[in-house]
Amino acid sequence: MLPRFLGFGVSALALTACAAGHHVASNAPDPRPAATSAPKEESPAKPPAAVADAPAVSTPMAGEPSAATLADARLVAISCESREKEIATRIERMREEVDAKFKEWHDEQPACWAEDRKREAERREFEACIARGECGYGLGLSGVGEGGGGSGWGFGAGSIGTIGHATGRASYRMGASVAGRAVGVRKAESMSRTNTQVVSVDEADIVKTDGRWVYVVANGALRIVEALSPHVVSTTKVPGVSRDMFIEGDRAVVFTSSRSGADRCTYGYDCTVAGDGSSTTIHVFDVTDRAAPRSLRRIEMSGSLITSRRIGNTVHTVVADGDSADGHYQAWPDDLPMCGTPQAVVVAKLAKLKAENERVIRASTSLPKMSDRGVDRPLCAGLLESKGDSAHTFTSLVSFDMTKDDQPAVTATVRSRPGAVFASEDALYMSTTRRKGREGWRSYYASVDETSELHKFRIGATPSATRYVGTGVVPGHVLNQFSMDQWHGYLRVATTRGRVPSPDVESSISMMAEGEGGSLVRVGSVDHIARGEDIRAVRFDDDRGYIVTFKKTDPLFVLDLHDVAQPKILGELKIPGFSTYIHRLDPNHLLSIGFDANDHGDFAYFDGVILQLFDVTNPTDPRLLHKEKLGTRGSSSAAATDHLAFNYFAEKQLLAIPMTLCEGGGDGRNGDQLAFSGLLVYRVSPETGFQKLGGVDHGKRGVDCSTWWSNARSAVVRSVFLDDLVYSMATDRLKVQRMSAFGTDLADIKL
Repeated sequence: MLPRFLGFGVSALALTACAAGHHVASNAPDPRPAATSAPKEESPAKPPAAVADAPAVSTPMAGEPSAATLADARLVAISCESREKEIATRIERMREEVDAKFKEWHDEQPACWAEDRKREAERREFEACIARGECGYGLGLSGVGEGGGGSGWGFGAGSIGTIGHATGRASYRMGASVAGRAVGVRKAESMSRTNTQVVSVDEADIVKTDGRWVYVVANGALRIVEALSPHVVSTTKVPGVSRDMFIEGDRAVVFTSSRSGADRCTYGYDCTVAGDGSSTTIHVFDVTDRAAPRSLRRIEMSGSLITSRRIGNTVHTVVADGDSADGHYQAWPDDLPMCGTPQAVVVAKLAKLKAENERVIRASTSLPKMSDRGVDRPLCAGLLESKGDSAHTFTSLVSFDMTKDDQPAVTATVRSRPGAVFASEDALYMSTTRRKGREGWRSYYASVDETSELHKFRIGATPSATRYVGTGVVPGHVLNQFSMDQWHGYLRVATTRGRVPSPDVESSISMMAEGEGGSLVRVGSVDHIARGEDIRAVRFDDDRGYIVTFKKTDPLFVLDLHDVAQPKILGELKIPGFSTYIHRLDPNHLLSIGFDANDHGDFAYFDGVILQLFDVTNPTDPRLLHKEKLGTRGSSSAAATDHLAFNYFAEKQLLAIPMTLCEGGGDGRNGDQLAFSGLLVYRVSPETGFQKLGGVDHGKRGVDCSTWWSNARSAVVRSVFLDDLVYSMATDRLKVQRMSAFGTDLADIKL
């Protein structure tokens, strides 16, 4: 039986072979099988015969832009020299604008001088009048006193404050809280891993384990903790703001940013993947001696960290340059009046303004830069841009081997804003959205005012595999990385056009293949899904797709994607609430987290957090098996919007969920009783549902019940299972308890 994944929706229970009440169109003659159709039995260990034997599909489906038309979206190579000329042109134009303002100031001075002479004459006349006793002020001791009037004139001279320069020394101590090498450290017999989208593709995270050690990156340091006897073995400070890391064997890769920025956009409904103006440093450590990690390599990049993946020993990192800078500059200082300022002061201020403007222009338009082991270089190799794109934002893919310190990194840089990223074992895709009326808009579809450009890069287990492949276009926008997936070389993409409450919003599933000239073309699709609703969760699994849409109920659509040219909807389930993340429990069952909903006819209020178990053995008849509601409106979990916080340990059927639990709310009103803040642990099975085992309480300080569903958060952000131990990680501390003794801390480590 093929594995299944699922998405969910709301309303009264309705099981249909087609979407009742939802117009669904496909390029297939009949997009829906009979309701009695049995699920297909196929071995997941080998490709489906229809895919293996059939010729590759690469011809665009009817009505799609031709490969020649899509060639306009394909990125083309540019040189560093052409980019530097463009920057030089902007700087020269800026200088001309400042010089023009100086000439305007200069030409204005005769009028200024005439006005000054007039005022000086008036001042002298007034002083003479006072000296003659002909001008004065009368003070009426009773009644109203009258006096003369006049004007005052003066010149004030002040000093311009100097700009303060803060100096400091970054602490970069190679952690050594315990001397010597760790010998004879026990390894856990069972342990949970990072919850990655693709099993064979690791994702950077703030906590990792290898069974003997737990590695934590937080608050400017890499901490290594002995796993089964929890205590800190070493603390290695890293300069900047710590972000996340990879661990493989005796190597650690730690990512840091030059400054704090906005929270990373992981869910995508109310945020956009973007750079924050910071720079990124990659630190490679030898952790053979866990008590004393050694710094081996530093790669510094001018761009902001977007995401990173690891395939074997090769790390693929995406950074964005210029995404937070608009390149705006002034041609005249705000604090410089047109009259009354000596020319020497004006010339000095304008020289300073030109220097600052040049810095702004270069910061917003200069080529991305990288420094590897002290050697600086612009990221010119593989530099690409879209035709007619005037954006000054660059997104770079940097690939390096974490075990070969002398091997240079391989890069590919595109002139584009960053976007949601999906990576398989051999390809990385980045989706960027364009909207009508905004810069860079190009129309490929009639009556479509929103499209996503999908850039494909080849990646692999060696850095040398990294290169640009091609670009495609689909209508609408993706929600997050789970909206994309690759299956036997085909990219499947779920997109929504518009957004609730627009009555015209609708969604699509697109099947993409490499076409002529490297362009990605749509070879199959299911369009017009759930009109009036937008996507809240997506999961692809082998030849199946699952999407959850929502407005006031939560339809879960099950799609058959086996025939890439003729995808179709198999079934739909409507239930209250909606899922924001879908997880494969086993080949026939899906586990999800999301929010309950209170139906009010034309709309619905979101309510407490819900966990749900689905049976998708028969894709034409998906069923809800179990549902667990946690708290009321205002309750929240980081796992609802960040899959890395969702920890399902299949080997032991354990689920750990960070939770802020609120009571007393509902029907549009947030709860006002904070009942719990910490980590909840469940045993989960299709037979018994959700069995609560206990929780790790982190206290209520700094936690409230005001969280909005699409920005769900909690004090606890990650968890790890190791034998009978559960690690519960918040931003300020790491707590360890035994699952046989919840409520008693085995360790409480300050981060």
